Parts: sequence; C-alpha cells; structure tokens
Amino acid sequence: MSDLVNPNNYGVLPTGFSRMRLPEIRQAIINSLQTTTGLTFETRTDSITGQFIDVFAEREATLWELAEAVYHSMYPISAYGINLDHAVSFAGVRRLFPENTYVWCVCYGQETSLIIVGARIQSEVNQETFILQHDVTISRQQCIDFTISIDTLTIGVDYWIRIDSALYTYHSVAGDNTVTIASNLYTQLLASDLILSLDANHISGHRIENVPFNLQFSTNMSLLTIGSPGNFTAENTGPIDATANTLTNILTTQTGWDSVNNIVDGHYGRNLETDEELRLRYNTGVFRLGAATLPAIKANLEQNVLGLQTVEVFENENDVTDSEGRPPHSIEVVALGGDPQEIANQIFLLKAAGIDTYGSISVTVTDSSGFSHPIHFNRPTPIYTWVNVSVTLYNEEIFPNDGIQQIQALIVSTGNSFGIGKDIIIQRFLGPIYSHVPGIARLDITVATEPDPNTVPAPGDYVSSNIAIASREVSTFDLLRVAVTILP
Repeated sequence: MSDLVNPNNYGVLPTGFSRMRLPEIRQAIINSLQTTTGLTFETRTDSITGQFIDVFAEREATLWELAEAVYHSMYPISAYGINLDHAVSFAGVRRLFPENTYVWCVCYGQETSLIIVGARIQSEVNQETFILQHDVTISRQQCIDFTISIDTLTIGVDYWIRIDSALYTYHSVAGDNTVTIASNLYTQLLASDLILSLDANHISGHRIENVPFNLQFSTNMSLLTIGSPGNFTAENTGPIDATANTLTNILTTQTGWDSVNNIVDGHYGRNLETDEELRLRYNTGVFRLGAATLPAIKANLEQNVLGLQTVEVFENENDVTDSEGRPPHSIEVVALGGDPQEIANQIFLLKAAGIDTYGSISVTVTDSSGFSHPIHFNRPTPIYTWVNVSVTLYNEEIFPNDGIQQIQALIVSTGNSFGIGKDIIIQRFLGPIYSHVPGIARLDITVATEPDPNTVPAPGDYVSSNIAIASREVSTFDLLRVAVTILP
C-alpha cells in the first residue's frame, strides 16, 4: 500500500491530473504519523485514533476533489457552466445567450402616419406578443408593399413607376384602357426584384427582404395601399413560431395605422446555449480570431448577427465564373435569418479587400470614410420536410406520457440543426430519440420533401433513404409536419 501513496504519483502529472482517493489518503496519513512518531498504534476505523484519521482523511479528500475540479475547469472539454465560458473565452468564443424571436412586418395605413416604438401586435396562432423596436413612418420613401390603381385614361402620355433609381414606363396608345395600361406597366415591372401581382387595373408589389425602397409614380395613377416595414421582437425569449401571415392583430391602436402583417416567416430566437452546444461550436469558433478566410467569415457571422440561424460561405478563387454563377475572385454568403443590413456590415468587415460579393440580395454599406459599397448575399431556398415516425414500444421500460411530443420536438431540433446545403441523414434522428425517450424498441422513419409548405406529400412520396440538399438549400422542419404513430 505504501507504493500506492507515493506523492509523486498524484497531482498535476505529464499525463494529466491524478487525484488521491480516500483509501490512499487514509494510508498516507497513517504512514506519515508512524514515520514521524516512530510509534505503532491502532488504526481501525472503530478505534479512537482511527476515527481521528478518518476525519482528517475526509477533509483532505474534499480538497483533492476541489483541486481536480479547478484543474478540469481550465479546459473546454471538461469545464462546465461559467467555467466553460471562461475557458472558451481565451479563444475569443463566448456562449450564445437567449434571443427573442424577431420578425419584420408590414405596417399599412395612411401616408406620413407615425407608429411609435413599443407598439404591440399579437400572433393569431399562439397569442404571443411582439413589440416594435423602432419608430415607423408609413411613407413612399420607406415603402415595402404597395397597390397602385390606374384610374385615369389618357392616350399618348407616359405612365411610370420608379423603384429607387429604376424607372419603369409605358406610353399609352389608341385603343388602350386602364386594364391594358396596367398590364403593360406590370410587364415592365417584372424586371425589378419585387414580388408582383396584377388584378384588372391594380398593380401590387412587395419585397420579401426587409430592404425598403423609394416609391414614386406618375400623377395619372393613385395609391390604394402602402406599407412600411417595422421590426418586431417577441416578448419572450426562445424559438417562437412566427409563420408568415400570422401576426395580424394590433394591440396598440395608433392613428393612421390600419393593419399589420408579416408577409414572410420570422426569425426564430434561441434558448441559452448549453454546455454541449458550446463545446461543439468551440471547434469552429476559434476561427473568429482570423479574417478573410471562409471559416473566419462564417464564425464571425454566427457570433455577431442577431437571429442568424445558420450560414455557409463559398468562394470562387478562379479567373472565370464558376459553375454555380459566382464571378471570379468572389465569395458567396448564404444566410438563413438575421437582419440584411447586419449581415452586409459583417461581410464588408470580414472579406478581403478587392474581393467581390455574390448574391441576389444587395445591401449598401457605408465605410468610415463615407463611401458606399454594395454587398451581395443569398438566402437559402427552404425545402419543407415532412416526417413519419413509427414507434414499436419496449415492454420492459415505461414510455412517457408525453413521449410522442418529445419525439416530435427532437425530430424538429435535430433536423433544423443540419444547416445549409447539408443532406437529410435519417440515421441522425435515431440517437437523440433513443437517448432521451425511454420505452422504445424500434423506430422506423420516412421523410418527404416539398418546395411549397402548402403542398402535402402523397403517401408514396415518403422514403426511408437519405435526401440530398443542394448548396443553396436548407431543409426546414416543423412540429406540424412530424407525425408519430405508436404501433400495437
């Protein structure tokens, strides 16, 4: 036993930290007492001296445990809680704190109407309250949605609509009426980046990105509706559903504000990042200390852009346009979630000088000298995913009462963690479900995908094999699209 309590075998060693356990501590105390006093005495635990030895051994064991915990708290792989935060901070990584779901909505009403920060709206689906984060003035200069009517018929004059600096014109001729004029002007507007619709002599247009435009039009037309964007944040943190066309209830009535609607899905918030999630992200988070490389751009976007759910960065380092349309010596950021201006600001700060950006979304960034720079990036195409899960129960364990809901939640959280351009791997759903939900003997999972969330797949569309996702696509999962069946 004396060899086991050699002090050189414990503490911080080249192989790591070696903690002395209670039996070794007790023997070390006995050896030390006998060596110091030269006496032999009773050491049984039911003896007086043995009880004294046990008291001091337990205290020393507690100190060894403390020393081991302090040692492990220094390293991301073994630290927990605030100690993990401190450990990863040396590499410039910090834990992602809870975030509120946010969504931009179109505020419709009378021109020049002012909607004050703090105005509240409510979801018609889950009754969650969302709060306006800045003042909104409904105006043509900050337009995001409009409907214009061709009311006056005049032959031989120009009918025109200006979107920012782009002018779209139609010159009326004999035989025209208000409907044909609207149709021809609508055809001209198809060259813009707006989502358009035509109804008789009414032309409607809106953007699906929160990038307002300056709307102007000729005097022979009239404005029926106009909407300007406002950023709303959920009152509570975490991922809260804000599906398009569900935030329509105005709680704070203000003069001139007639209606509100989120014409696109909101950006999910998040809960506090767990220790396990932080350790996984730490492996890529260290790239934040760099710049102008793809890993550094991705890591900084993930850390610095509020509401960013997932992002991928691609490059074309050749002298010719590549097969996916990227121009020579350019980067392409594909980002899901996050404010367009914040994304563009980060891309401008992180990309190398002289390198072009590629994408269908264009946002202007002003540098410290006052010069403007157009920054481009893309949004991923959502691939809406339906999942059928058949569960065979294991009789020797108890399947929880909320087991179906747990399986649905795990399918959604696992699927939405795949990210942009990542294939749907069926096997990756199994581990989290088996780990968290007891009472399962077998799982059979089939998946179907559709580009339209309103198109429900037929039974024959479901497959049990992996599904390929293109580089500019992202698989999207939702509780409403996950069905769990318990087999008899």
